[in-house]
Amino acid sequence: LVQRNDLLKVQLKQNELKTNCLKLDNGTELTTRALCQQIGIPYNTSVNFAIDSTMQISMLSTVNADEAVKQRHEFQLLNKAVEAEELQKKMAMGEYLPQLSVSGMGYYANIAGSSQKNALALVNLSIPISDWWGGSHKIKQQNIKLEKARTSLEENSELLTLQIEQAGNELEECWFKIQVSQSSVEQTKENLKITNDNYSAGTIVISDLLEAQAMFQEASDNLIDAQCNYKIKQAKYLQVTGRY
Repeated sequence: LVQRNDLLKVQLKQNELKTNCLKLDNGTELTTRALCQQIGIPYNTSVNFAIDSTMQISMLSTVNADEAVKQRHEFQLLNKAVEAEELQKKMAMGEYLPQLSVSGMGYYANIAGSSQKNALALVNLSIPISDWWGGSHKIKQQNIKLEKARTSLEENSELLTLQIEQAGNELEECWFKIQVSQSSVEQTKENLKITNDNYSAGTIVISDLLEAQAMFQEASDNLIDAQCNYKIKQAKYLQVTGRY
């Protein structure tokens, strides 16, 4: 025996499903347009997405954050900046160091059987005493620049390391959510089977069956969301570790 309010509940559920289908179609179209815009191709309604329902998501292995930092382009640029300041310091010091130059000259002549030869050597030592104060000031400035470059390298390396560790934590959290969501799907699936059997036997009402279906659908949606989020966090982790 089916009561009229049970029929109304089913009709309301059907209307809800129709609304969700419309939202899904609109969302698919907008997502397709956004994808085409990102990859630089014109939008085409014939673009289809292949979904492999049997695809298994595996846990991405994490790497040591301190080692991964060295693979980042930001770290390499900062390290090059330190090397450049070190060279600038050496050049500044070289300008005010004593300079020693050696030059030589020799000649040989043979006139009417009489030969003459001679040689001359010159040694020049230059010590920049007059500009010593200015040179000392310039070297101090270069030392400050070098120290700033080293400090920037150290601080930004710590920030990059923190970013990598945070991305790794988010990746592990998403993986844990996938495991929990998979367990919830199995539980709600079994609950739906039992509820459906009880409804067929006439021991429960339609509202209990609809509730069980809603719980199963919600668990399935949460699993899909967890898998999507994991893929996004996986791409982010590969990027921050210099492996993307």
